[in-house]
Amino acid sequence: MATSTLLQYLEPTDGDGVAIVGDPSNRRQVERFIATTAVAEGDAVSFDTSKAADSQKTLYVVPADTGAATSKCFVGVALEAAAAGEELNVVISGLAIANVAAGNAASAGVTLMISTSGDFVDYANSSVLQLCAIACEARSATTAGKASVIVFKQF
Repeated sequence: MATSTLLQYLEPTDGDGVAIVGDPSNRRQVERFIATTAVAEGDAVSFDTSKAADSQKTLYVVPADTGAATSKCFVGVALEAAAAGEELNVVISGLAIANVAAGNAASAGVTLMISTSGDFVDYANSSVLQLCAIACEARSATTAGKASVIVFKQF
């Protein structure tokens, strides 16, 4: 079921002036999918186009992998880990904390694409793959190789 992006809470505090905990308005769209294989929190995920039924090709996701023809169709970033067959939430547009491969996203503003392991890497001008996200900060070794990114909506 599609999530709404129409209603947004724009205040950082509630009516009493107490700070809102969490993400009151991070301007992101989240959709629910089923994992074909294990997916880690923060993984870039792709539609699983290896599924026989056309209706399942956009229902199931796998970690994005440029080395496999059936997992190059980037859809978003996993908000949580999921085992095979489990449902998970995926950010398909907006802010997410994503896995970024070592040596990539050295600073904010670096554009990103998928790699072979569910991680993002710096976008290569010679690439035929889609531009997926832009880094909001440098990749951090202290947070297990993650960075805040803005996911570009793909579908």
